[in-house]
Amino acid sequence: MRGAIIGIDIGTTRVTTVVARPEKDGKFRVIGVGSSPSAGVRRGAVVDAEAASLALRRSVHEASRSSGVPVRSALVAIGGPHLGAFSIRGTVAVSRADGEVTEDDVRRVVYAAEGLIPRNPNREVIHVIPRQFRVDGEGGLTDPVGMVGMKLDVEALVIDSVKPALSNLIKCCELVGIEIEDWVSSTLAASEVLLTPKQKELGVMLLDLGAGTSDFAVFEEGQVLDVGSFPIGGSHITSDIAIGFRTQVAAAEAIKVRHAAALAEAARGGRREAIRLADFSPAAGEEAFLVRDLTDIVAARLTDIFELAVKALKKVGRNGLLPGGVVLAGGVADIPGIQELARRELALPVEVARGAALEEFADVVPPRLAVPVGLMRWRMRQEGGYRGGSRRFGGLTERLKRALRAFVP
Repeated sequence: MRGAIIGIDIGTTRVTTVVARPEKDGKFRVIGVGSSPSAGVRRGAVVDAEAASLALRRSVHEASRSSGVPVRSALVAIGGPHLGAFSIRGTVAVSRADGEVTEDDVRRVVYAAEGLIPRNPNREVIHVIPRQFRVDGEGGLTDPVGMVGMKLDVEALVIDSVKPALSNLIKCCELVGIEIEDWVSSTLAASEVLLTPKQKELGVMLLDLGAGTSDFAVFEEGQVLDVGSFPIGGSHITSDIAIGFRTQVAAAEAIKVRHAAALAEAARGGRREAIRLADFSPAAGEEAFLVRDLTDIVAARLTDIFELAVKALKKVGRNGLLPGGVVLAGGVADIPGIQELARRELALPVEVARGAALEEFADVVPPRLAVPVGLMRWRMRQEGGYRGGSRRFGGLTERLKRALRAFVP
């Protein structure tokens, strides 16, 4: 089938592949999905390319079989604490004699800003996203083309990654015979599906609570202000339960799934209900704990995450100042009571993403597919180049991949 778009999300616990077909109205339809338990991935980064490639192969095979589309190239999500973000600025003189800003001027000013990115041999740029333009000092412009002035400025967000993380991701895909068409920050991809344009305009934080990491993106006036990751996720809650209850990790995970709550009043069956370890681990004997003991453990770790989220908002001057509030996503967001705990800790409106925020995806895209589907929407939205508010990395991506292959054993 010609024109199919493939998105791949290699997460800490699952590898998901989605195949979609573009429609004439500019939208697309999901025609195949593949999912496999992950391996060789820690805190959102590939640490064992061979193990990760086996999981990727199973996911890709399932998606290819269900869609009838051979998967040879794909858009790939990248996330985890190895990603970094910082701001840059660039300035150029408007080229036309009449002072009208052209597409070429916009392109030149972004390239000028890129030239000021500090050179670091251990890191590579993933995205350069213009946040606003200024024409002769008049700011707040998302599309300056057609404006008149002498000087054009840009403020852009740079997202980069450590080279080993990229090289391992490349090797993982190459072992399966998949060419990476482009890579996109996983949180930015998820925001394409889980957030509405109105939320991004008002100001909102997407907080994706995964197994190994909690990734976030902050938006205001339709532009991304910051992205980042905290090295804490659902697996850390499981480890805390295993330590606190003195039981195996597998039993702790089962206890978390059945009984975990973020607040005592949200606990299933009441806070004084007893949790018998023997129900989850036959070798545990008759030892038991109260649900409130479990809630204390879960709430403590979630509070750690929310405190880091507050620090991230303070960094960009938006703590308590996002009318769109915070949208929680990821498996951890299903813990009962987490919405109220987050509201208390963040002092902002909080909602949990139960499905796609956009009407076009509401009935067909569950939150677990937000990242791979968001990859496709990101690609289609960027087809307009710089005027869409960010830039595509066609040739640059290819040059970057060739350079990183030197790091792949």
